[in-house]
Amino acid sequence: MTEPLKKPFELGIELTGKVTKIDSLESYYLINVTDENNWFRIVSKKSSSKPYKGTKLENGNSYFFKIKQITDRSVNPRVGNYLDIAACRYFENTEICTDSGYELATAYNLLGLYLKPE
Repeated sequence: MTEPLKKPFELGIELTGKVTKIDSLESYYLINVTDENNWFRIVSKKSSSKPYKGTKLENGNSYFFKIKQITDRSVNPRVGNYLDIAACRYFENTEICTDSGYELATAYNLLGLYLKPE
């Protein structure tokens, strides 16, 4: 049985997801995004510039993302509930960790809190 849920493209996956939380840590935004089958915490570097005709993310709205998944805690079958294990990564000198069921990711079409136009 194949999973048509994650559409492949050359750099990762594409999804239309709902923004459920926007937070920040030092020089990064942490944007929690969910769809029917995926929960991502997208890490986006803060920026004073915005893309021409870009769309600013707002909590509660759905957007199209081109995502590169950074963590995948489901690959360890010896762990009972892998979602309880935090996975942390460094972005420059800032340590950012997974949040509950959310995997860390970046989005190629995101600059700060603005989606780049297609």
